[in-house]
Amino acid sequence: MISASARLFSETVQFVQAATPELAHATVRDVISKVAPDAKTVRLLQLSLIQSPGILQGEISNVPRTVQALCHALVEAGAENISLPRCETCGRSVSLPHKAPGGGRHCSRCERNHRATPCAKCGQVQPIQRRIDGKPLCRRCWRVDPRSFDTCHRCGEMATLVVRRGEPVCLRCYTAPIKLCSICDEPGRVATHLDGGIMCARCYYAMRRPRVCPQCLQKKLLTNLWDNHLVCADCAGAPVTMACPECGSITESRKHRLCARCRRPIVIQQLLSDDTGDIRPELQSLAEYLLSHHPEPESLTRWVIKSRGAETLKGLANGTLPLDPAAIIEHAGDPRTVSFLLALLVASGTIPELNAEEARFEYWKQIWLTTIEHPEDRTLLRRYSRWGLKSQSHQSVPSNPKAKYRRHRGALRQVAALLNAARDIDHTVATLPQRELDQFLNGSPAQQDALAHFTQWLRTTRLSRLVVAYRRNELEGYGFSTDHRWKMARLFIERAEIPIMDRVGALLILLYGMQATRVVAIERSQVSERNGKTMLTIGSEPIELPAPLDEAVQSLLKLSHLRSPRWLFVGRHPGEHLTARALSRRLATYGMSTGSARATALMELAQQMHPRVLSDLLGVSIATASAWWRLAGGDWAAYPPLREQR
Repeated sequence: MISASARLFSETVQFVQAATPELAHATVRDVISKVAPDAKTVRLLQLSLIQSPGILQGEISNVPRTVQALCHALVEAGAENISLPRCETCGRSVSLPHKAPGGGRHCSRCERNHRATPCAKCGQVQPIQRRIDGKPLCRRCWRVDPRSFDTCHRCGEMATLVVRRGEPVCLRCYTAPIKLCSICDEPGRVATHLDGGIMCARCYYAMRRPRVCPQCLQKKLLTNLWDNHLVCADCAGAPVTMACPECGSITESRKHRLCARCRRPIVIQQLLSDDTGDIRPELQSLAEYLLSHHPEPESLTRWVIKSRGAETLKGLANGTLPLDPAAIIEHAGDPRTVSFLLALLVASGTIPELNAEEARFEYWKQIWLTTIEHPEDRTLLRRYSRWGLKSQSHQSVPSNPKAKYRRHRGALRQVAALLNAARDIDHTVATLPQRELDQFLNGSPAQQDALAHFTQWLRTTRLSRLVVAYRRNELEGYGFSTDHRWKMARLFIERAEIPIMDRVGALLILLYGMQATRVVAIERSQVSERNGKTMLTIGSEPIELPAPLDEAVQSLLKLSHLRSPRWLFVGRHPGEHLTARALSRRLATYGMSTGSARATALMELAQQMHPRVLSDLLGVSIATASAWWRLAGGDWAAYPPLREQR
């Protein structure tokens, strides 16, 4: 005996089969089984087909959602006489969950447009969530209005309820179900519905970051669907619902009510205000600097929320931490945080000018010396750090302060290790035999450099006669082939997608053999124009830059002006330039070794120029230029003919 549900299903199949004779009977059964998996849904489907005979052919405008799903499934299966339901306003064949005033159906987008009206509280044109006392309120205003609060069944607190049917649940206690997202096709927590489709939290929050619209190719907030693609509201013909209420922008990220740029003064006020809500006078210059010199408002917000440096600034604002470099170094702890904070405070004029790396080194030295057990060794190390390391001759090439004081720390540790080794055999540096020192050396370049200078200082101060030889400065064995040099140069010339800072830095090294330490220390004042040509002064004479390097330098000049009035290569810390190590790491991602590129460029330039000319143009010493000239196999007798060929 056939059950009632089976008979109901069979009758529904017959109705559909009569409208789609081109489909096989088994195909129709499969389609209906997928669309109507239970007897109740089958019954609703059958009633719709009986009461509205032409509903599958598009003769009825008010099509229930189950019939909509049936029409789409039949068309996908190959049905020819089925008409897909269309939105009464926009005419799209999408999910139509809403009834239109004209008797048809609305898609979600048109329903939002239809419901959009000025909110009685914020004044923005938004879809109305609820009406309280006859006044329309948008979703945001309705959630914060106390008149919409009720008691949550789970936590027992008065809050805005997101679930009112059955067990009332507030927003804090509610957990969205996991479903398949219609945008990314990945399972996730349901965040909202867009045009009848489910949107997960990942895709929903990604809508708050501007992206390039596939229709107008402009970078905007993509908040609407069009042909299964996210587009901006203008291209979708919908009202802009996520514009910043302060500036009306849809090109800035919206993680809060205001965009990141309009929220920046609020973030700075919250960061630097004391218990009374005011900013102390000594921190006003810092607030103005953060407001005018920080190019990325969104990164400022992230830094305030997550960084240890922001906690230190909050201590300065509350008055619990004195505005003193030593106190800041002790509280911040992390070396990178300390360097950034001190550079920020100096650049903003909050504290007097100081060398941040030197301040860090002095603070570290005071703590480190307390770990030295013997007073005599502690005294010797303090004397050496004050008179020996500081009097160490500086190179002609400007060095990175971080690297300089990193070498100082390493040198003090190497000297301390030597003093401990001497005490282990009942000696001091004054009585230590040279043979014992030679046995102590392990061949490490860092150890040899540190102890060579230390023993030289001991002999100068007549404290000892020990000797450690300096390492020889070998120029051989670094370069690569000329073809590879020009191959790398063409790479940075032709690939416009490479960041402008990387392109300029690489070409200056490849074409002029500049050290990375000198490249990053180029100042904006070294770039000039003469007769429409871009000139760069590296040595005593300016160099005319060839195309397209001249255009790249001009672009970098405009870009760096937003962050630094002095440096061409702007670093991460305020008021400082990019470090040579950072530039080398960035260029290494393209397969370029800065040391090898510089060696190859200098050898080729030395073959074409007299050492004096090379010294004047590139700013290297005569001795260095002559060494490269000899290494390149230069002959002074060949210089006049080369000069005539230029």
